[in-house]
Parts: sequence; C-alpha cells; structure tokens
Amino acid sequence: MYDTWQKILRAVVETLKGPKWEVNRITDWDITIDISRAANRFVLDIANVEGNYTDLFNFGDKVSLYAEKLEGGGREDILSGYIDDIDESYAPDAGNLIRIDGRDSGVFILENDAIPTTHKTITLKDLATGIFKEFDLPFVYNGPTIKIDSKQIRIGQNGWDTIEEHALENDLRLYRLDGKVYLGKFTPATDVQYVFADNPQNSSEIPYLRLRRRKSGASRKREVWAYGTGKGKPLEKVIDKSLPVGFKRRMVVNGHKTREQTKKAAKERMARNKIGSNEIEIVIKGTRVIRPGRWATIIRRWGPRGYTVKWVIASVRYSCSMSSGETTTIICRPIEEVLG
Repeated sequence: MYDTWQKILRAVVETLKGPKWEVNRITDWDITIDISRAANRFVLDIANVEGNYTDLFNFGDKVSLYAEKLEGGGREDILSGYIDDIDESYAPDAGNLIRIDGRDSGVFILENDAIPTTHKTITLKDLATGIFKEFDLPFVYNGPTIKIDSKQIRIGQNGWDTIEEHALENDLRLYRLDGKVYLGKFTPATDVQYVFADNPQNSSEIPYLRLRRRKSGASRKREVWAYGTGKGKPLEKVIDKSLPVGFKRRMVVNGHKTREQTKKAAKERMARNKIGSNEIEIVIKGTRVIRPGRWATIIRRWGPRGYTVKWVIASVRYSCSMSSGETTTIICRPIEEVLG
C-alpha cells in the first residue's frame, strides 16, 4: 500500500567555505515545519561515520533536506536551514555518532535584535517590511493600512516579536508559508488539498496509522478585561461569543494610556488564548512530503462514531527512531484556530 510513494531522507551540507557534502548515514531525525513559528527546527543523527565530522561541518553551515523516492526519480524539498550545534560522541562498541541541531532561515530574525529606535509615525506594513528586508526574508503584507504612533523598539527585542505585538492587537496574524512570511488574515493555499482516511476508497486518499483528536479549554477565556494606565484608568472588555455564557472564565491584563490601545491589548491576549485549543493529529507511515497551510479532509469511517471534517494543516513533523521507524505527523486545526 505504501511502497508506491514512500521516500527516504537525504541531506546536503554546504559549508561556509564552499564545499558540499551529501550525508547518507542519517539514522534518526526530527523535523518540524509549523506555519506559526518564526524558525522551524531540525535534528539529525548520523551514525557510524568515519573521520572527524566536527572538522568538516560547523555552526552556520547550510543544510538542505529532501525526500527521495525509494526507487529514485527526483527529490522534493522539505526544509533548508542552518546548523546551530554539532555534537560528536564516540564509544568503542558503537562507533561515532554525530548530532546536528539547526533551524531554518527564520533563525536570522530570532537571533538578531531589532535596531533600537523610536518612530514618531509609521505604518505596520513599513515597520514589518524594514525588519524583514534586513534579513532577506520574502515578505507579503495582506492587511489594511494601520498607523502606529510613537513606536519605540526596545533594546533586546527581536524583530518577530516587535511585529507580532502589533499584528495580534489589530486582529492580524504573522505566519510563514513555503519560505515566505505573511502578515494579514490567514488564507490557506489552494494549490493542493489532502484527504486522509482510515479506510481509503481510492488512490487520492492517504491512509493513516492512527488519529488523535484533542480539545483543550485550559487557556480559553470567555472574557478578557484590560485596565488602562492613563487618566481614569479606562476598562475595556473583549468577549468570545463563540463560548457559552456558562463558560465563566475571565482574564485581567494591563492596558495602556488610551482606551484604543487598551482594547487592542485585550484583543491580543484573547487571540493568544485560542492557539491550539482544537486539533487533530494524524500519523502516517514513512517520509511523505505534506505541505502545511493547505486544506485537509480527515475521514474516520471505522468505529461507532465516524466523521468527516475539513480543517487546515498547521504543522508537519518528520521523524525517525529505532522504535517507531519513519513517520510523518500532521496537525490539523479549524481555520479560525490555525494561528489562534
């Protein structure tokens, strides 16, 4: 059932000095691509290698990860990133073991503090464009014109957090899709759609090994109150009307000097509380390239309570271990909760 599409992982390391190395002895790996993360992480274990790989590879070297069909015939990109850490160990009875730990190109906006400055007046689009341009990250703005008055970028604040703060308070989302950063209302890509099923009826349905559905209300609040800090200390309340009146949970946060800024602070907190409250986790066999940010139809035919839902893929994790072999894990959420 799986042999027609099952793939294996390939890695190419390009050093800062220029040489490229193809790594063919990867035994374990863990790669996660999440559209809401600034930087996606990968961990590779290379076993029984010869020579001193810590002399060949170094932090900052570029790693390109591919999925290749077992019978050959082309590669599909999974992720490209940069090495953060290299750990080499040796035991006489086990040989060498190299562990490479790294993140994709989003690492630059996380590891570079934004330039401290004060903008008297600037739009959210111009603020974000300036920050992403410095780190050569492709950026697309899909939001309305939003003016920010007297914006101070504090020492030690990275660029992603600087932008996300204003995005959430204006009910916009900052996310990554196929290597680009987007700021605006989230819209799923439509180039491909997936169907996952426990009992596939045709070749377009992808069989899964197991399914797990989770609902979490620990972080959900029906009301968020924000108390201002200016004259009169204005109070603003934001209510999640999708939750029943009997869901009596309230959060109180600090606001700002003006009523408008205080309300934005409450909306930002409400948005963060929704992240990951409803999701389906699907595990499939092998290394199959699944693109996050696309629609997925999940079908459960077997069992006493079957269902079919159409949600959005929020993240994909590729992993391999001695105990479970190669698996691909997909997290799907309703479109209104993909990013919170």
